[in-house]
Amino acid sequence: MRHLLKTSLLMLGLIAHADLTLAAAGKVEFVHGVANIMDSSGGLREAAKGAEFDAGETLLTADGRMQVKFIDGGYISLQPNTSFKVEAYHYSGREDGSERGIFRLIKGGLRAITGVIGHANKPNYRMDTPVATIGIRGTEFTASLDDAQKLLVKVGDGAVFMENHAGNLVLYKGQAGEVSNMTSRPSYSEIMPVLVAAGPQQGTLQDTLEEKQTTDTSENGFRNADIRSDFGAPCVLVACDVLSELEDTVDNTPTVPSPLPGGGGDAISSQILTANARNMTGTWSGTSDVSGRFFGIPVTLAATGTLRVDFSNYQAGFSVNLRDWTTLVSLNTQKEAVGQLQSDGSFTFSDGRMSGSGCTFDCTLKVHWGQLSGDDLGKAGVNFSVRDLLNLIVVNNQTLNLDGRLMGAP
Repeated sequence: MRHLLKTSLLMLGLIAHADLTLAAAGKVEFVHGVANIMDSSGGLREAAKGAEFDAGETLLTADGRMQVKFIDGGYISLQPNTSFKVEAYHYSGREDGSERGIFRLIKGGLRAITGVIGHANKPNYRMDTPVATIGIRGTEFTASLDDAQKLLVKVGDGAVFMENHAGNLVLYKGQAGEVSNMTSRPSYSEIMPVLVAAGPQQGTLQDTLEEKQTTDTSENGFRNADIRSDFGAPCVLVACDVLSELEDTVDNTPTVPSPLPGGGGDAISSQILTANARNMTGTWSGTSDVSGRFFGIPVTLAATGTLRVDFSNYQAGFSVNLRDWTTLVSLNTQKEAVGQLQSDGSFTFSDGRMSGSGCTFDCTLKVHWGQLSGDDLGKAGVNFSVRDLLNLIVVNNQTLNLDGRLMGAP
């Protein structure tokens, strides 16, 4: 009896494995607007909810949007006017080295959350574009390719590398990169991929409710159906047209001076190397008024910032608290922005998180640049932005000048 049960379980496992091996690469989770699937011979069929697709087929959106799920658990959300081809795909149900996902972004924009493929064997997941190849070292990224063939990539979680014949670049959480053409080297960018929202055009209320339920409960999926305002904020509590009006008042281009104030030079580098050799730390702080907008209305906020640096490993952390005189806005850093100190005294930072009155949910703390300067590295400058999920509170490209000193090893 035990032998019969063991044999039956083995047969069931083999059947399940065979079913997954023969399964399509993925299926459409939901669609808004016009979207199609093009097979390898050029034939088109409607990309309806539940429609399956396989390797060799291309997903096309016109004025619509489409979210798809792959059988390894990965997700791709396609923006309007996007062409995305599944070049090669194989997943047998286990991570045995044979899994493979090779994709091509022909044009347009997307958000991706990777599944099992590439989790352990990084080279097995690749996304090609006309100007560079995108490889993964993490789980979430956005990418856009415009008509001029300029590629923009931003990492939401983990890391991504961009590579072409001119060179390569690794991006970490919160960082963005760009490639202008096939002959240009991948470089860091302050410009983020533009993911333009498109409202429902061919969906019923029931479709929308089912879609929201699907995306809210899908593990590692995109929440709230990925319907966003022109800037990218989810249209959950506030209508997209209202958000777009608020966003129109925001200057979204970070100001990064070149060279950074007080940065560079042999004197700065020498002081940093000395502090590293002595395992020193440092703290810089300061308070200043900064400008912002609350529900589109200009406000002046008192900002108190703190920069901490551990020279032994070149790691840094920045936090800031914001208050207005009415206390309608009172924000505290919950997760500081983590940075890496460079030899010239500049920093690169990942995003932090803030919360408090004035934030719809959590606010994002983004540090655009930081710089140590002065005798004995006694000065620091940090340029930052704060924005909540719906852009109802916006502090854009404000600079704090901080004072501090170095301390010996703890």
